[in-house]
Amino acid sequence: MLFAKQHTFGPIKGFEVGIAPAGKLIKSVYVYQIDSFLIDTGPHHLRKKIGLMINSSAVASILLTHHHEDHSGNAAFLKSRTGAPVYLHPYGAAKVLKGFNILPYQHILFGKAQRFQAEFCPEVVEGEKITLKALHTPGHSKDHTVFHVEEEGWLFSGDLFVGEKIQFFRVDEKIDQQIASLRKIADLDFDTLFCGHRPKMKNGPKLIRRKIDYLESFQEQVTGFYQKGLEEKEIIQQLRDKNDLPVRLFTMGNASFGHMVRSSLNTIPDYRQTR
Repeated sequence: MLFAKQHTFGPIKGFEVGIAPAGKLIKSVYVYQIDSFLIDTGPHHLRKKIGLMINSSAVASILLTHHHEDHSGNAAFLKSRTGAPVYLHPYGAAKVLKGFNILPYQHILFGKAQRFQAEFCPEVVEGEKITLKALHTPGHSKDHTVFHVEEEGWLFSGDLFVGEKIQFFRVDEKIDQQIASLRKIADLDFDTLFCGHRPKMKNGPKLIRRKIDYLESFQEQVTGFYQKGLEEKEIIQQLRDKNDLPVRLFTMGNASFGHMVRSSLNTIPDYRQTR
């Protein structure tokens, strides 16, 4: 069963989509339409739902926070439908032009993104009524980018902020880069976090600082255990609050708590030298 719901956040339309087997929604994704912009495009499985909800005639630019299939899945479809250029960080642009492989669980949840030609995203993107500033914020992915609308107090944050106390990392996520990217945006002038999965309507900078504190504390704990002589598996056992086996099995090891620990260990020079 496919799920689609439209939310209204003042002048912003938020299209929440996902799959809901047995009526239970699994990891919804947001597509935002504001002014002449469409920000992210959702998973390919939901292309018909998204195509019905958006106002295609009003879209002059499509902005992608990053290339992952749940965000870029309909970029080729919507580019063809609207005639609008798609803007993306150069690393992501190379990915979507060549095409990239996804795992079985990603096929189930999202579907594979079609290949397409993206334009390199400029630092400032002008709309009819608003201006967005693009800031490169790697960590979740190499190409991750957020879009700041200072005059309105909005930050379209993609997957940089999914929650304060996350329990899983993808295998390629970098904790030190995430912390640096979060610090980069913490002092920006905004209140609302229009996230890719869970939008937060107020106190955005406060939430960002809380996540910084959490990740820094986690990294410090990992370092402390390593300096006491604990091995990787022992550190995971010490810090893991919940069983992540279902997630590891479903994602074929692509997402796990262990990846958070390994990412933290990889920031320690002594540990890196032994790998």
